[in-house]
Amino acid sequence: MKEVLLSVLRNKNTGTADFRRASDQLAHLVSAETLAKLKTSVYGIETPVGTANGASGPDDVMFVPIVRAALSILPAFLDMVPAAPVAFLGIERDETTALPNIYYRKFPPTLPNRAVIIDPMLATGGSAMMAVDILVGQGLKLENIYFTGVVAAQFGLAALSEKMPQSNITVAAIDPDLNEQKYIVPGLGDYGDRYYGT
Repeated sequence: MKEVLLSVLRNKNTGTADFRRASDQLAHLVSAETLAKLKTSVYGIETPVGTANGASGPDDVMFVPIVRAALSILPAFLDMVPAAPVAFLGIERDETTALPNIYYRKFPPTLPNRAVIIDPMLATGGSAMMAVDILVGQGLKLENIYFTGVVAAQFGLAALSEKMPQSNITVAAIDPDLNEQKYIVPGLGDYGDRYYGT
């Protein structure tokens, strides 16, 4: 199913409504994959005909979308863990240098022990690595920081894997290249622009 949804997202002729629909569906798949990596509490439950092991959703986790494109897939995470706090990081890439610049940050007053960074596109890895550094600076341990995206370039994935455990990274697709403007190739264009119709 991921491949079908990615095909809709990649197609340059996909309109805003279809892009949003495919993005929302794919966001639920990658959020479930990420949250499955977080340990959950196991307890006994009674079924109508016996007993079984039950599991509660992950607690002590916050979501950290990198504004703006990540706001498109944040709702899928909140559907799964509606009580989770959300921290916001505004990080933009300088179009000349391709280096990240932070322009906004907002954290809950009490930080959970685990965090999931959300950013649909992982190109150079600069924004994601800056987000990891900020979270470590807030007191989180690297092994408790996760990343979820839709498409990653091999370059960005390799760079982020040197910063945090690769097993904590979830993406729907890995693309081979970056172009001169540091856009993922073949990629799908600017995720935020396509999702928001701007």
